[in-house]
Amino acid sequence: MRETVLYQIDAVLICGVLALAMVATAWFGARLGGRHARLRADQGKGGLASIENALMGLFGLLLAFTFSGAAARIETRSNLMNEAANAIHGAILRADLYPPAERVAFRALLRQYLDSRIAFYEAGYDRAALDGATERGRAVERELWQRATELSREPANSLASGQMLPALDRMFNLGASRELAAKLHMPDVIVLVLFVVALAAALTSGYAAGHSGSFSLAGHAGFAVLAALVIYVTLDLDRPGRGFIHLDIEEQSFLRLRADLAEIGQPG
Repeated sequence: MRETVLYQIDAVLICGVLALAMVATAWFGARLGGRHARLRADQGKGGLASIENALMGLFGLLLAFTFSGAAARIETRSNLMNEAANAIHGAILRADLYPPAERVAFRALLRQYLDSRIAFYEAGYDRAALDGATERGRAVERELWQRATELSREPANSLASGQMLPALDRMFNLGASRELAAKLHMPDVIVLVLFVVALAAALTSGYAAGHSGSFSLAGHAGFAVLAALVIYVTLDLDRPGRGFIHLDIEEQSFLRLRADLAEIGQPG
């Protein structure tokens, strides 16, 4: 999937610029509001309060919408990682249904597949590493499926094949779903609309405060910083492996499978 320019920009830079822009916009609005009040010799806010409240409400609604969407996507990624790890574990167990020689071959391929899944997570935002891990995983998938289908033609392996083929199919599907979930993120148009509404709310709030002579630069700066912080957390949730939020606990499930490959099915 092609990454947009906005998605490639660091979230800290985006939110830092937004916070500064909100402060500057509020200050400009205050100057404009104060000038209009002096020209008209009218200190009343008139309909400004309703407009200001409406924009603040819209801004809060957009913040809640984007944050909940990003939180839902990271929850989906977490669930898919746990399910994918369980699917790999199921395939590892079913390898023990085969004769010793085939068991060793399956376990070697499953180890390669597991390593590709771990490499996919550890690649973070390195697109070349992500693509490399994905290609290695797909190559191993083809080998696993070819071996399993060839063995399924032998009557002696009917029980093992009846268990292994569905397990591999589930493992492959969950792996593909995990890769897709890692690429899904908030559309740029939503982020841009959020920024526009944030600046509009800052401008209107500053104008209303300047019009009534109660503008506080510190207060508006504090609001801008808090809003930028919430937006940063939202973007961080939406960009797996790029910021401070990671799914390291879920990844431990894959790391533990390496020990399972060494222990399960060993001769007593």
